[in-house]
Amino acid sequence: MGRDRILRRGLALAALASSLVRAQSPAAAPITAELTAEQRRAIDAGEQLFVTREVKGASWPRALVYRFVDATPEEAAAVFTDYERHAAYIPDLKKSVVSRAVDPATFEIDYTLEVPVFSDEDYTVRDRLRQYAVAAEPPAVTPAAAYRVDWSLVRASSTRSTVGSVRFEPYRNARTGRVGTLMAYDNFVVPGSSMAGVGFVRRQAMKQVQATAQAVAQEVERLRRAQPDAALRNVVRLRAALRAAPDP
Repeated sequence: MGRDRILRRGLALAALASSLVRAQSPAAAPITAELTAEQRRAIDAGEQLFVTREVKGASWPRALVYRFVDATPEEAAAVFTDYERHAAYIPDLKKSVVSRAVDPATFEIDYTLEVPVFSDEDYTVRDRLRQYAVAAEPPAVTPAAAYRVDWSLVRASSTRSTVGSVRFEPYRNARTGRVGTLMAYDNFVVPGSSMAGVGFVRRQAMKQVQATAQAVAQEVERLRRAQPDAALRNVVRLRAALRAAPDP
């Protein structure tokens, strides 16, 4: 038990040192800059906020999900980047296997998604993890550490294009006072021609985005609460990947 405390303290000090280095770099605008006061109140109340934005010339909209996660941004990013466990908790996902390591922070993952009526969709995406500094809101005076994973489609059985990202930023819930993570899950899909005009498939795709974001948040919170050792191993792996990754 003593060793666990020492390890956790060492990891905390390493994170602090890393954040001080990052603070010297220009900070990005926070996720909160994208939200209205009403939307933030909904998130603080425990709601999952779902937003769609139409894309000119596209049959499906860009889909975004925002929600509070009761964990640190680092813990959340560490769970998400354990790609081969996605199929264990994301609904309708039947397979998630890393097929290629491009570098320590970039992987190609083969997925199989169950699609109603149509055949299962097999697809491969390339995910890249990075760490960045986000502009902290008052009264904080220094930027805070945040994490982002960007993905794009490599190949698929029918989908023409997929681009997206998930961001994990530090956030204080104004309603509860708890400090945790604001997650922004963003996905835009250009479907294959056979599915583009089918209304229920589009609706199912939008539900899938929401279900995925919810499942990620719940898994982060579950792992932190029920399996802290596993959560800690994920954080160690995340830090090692970021240290070894080439500059973007």
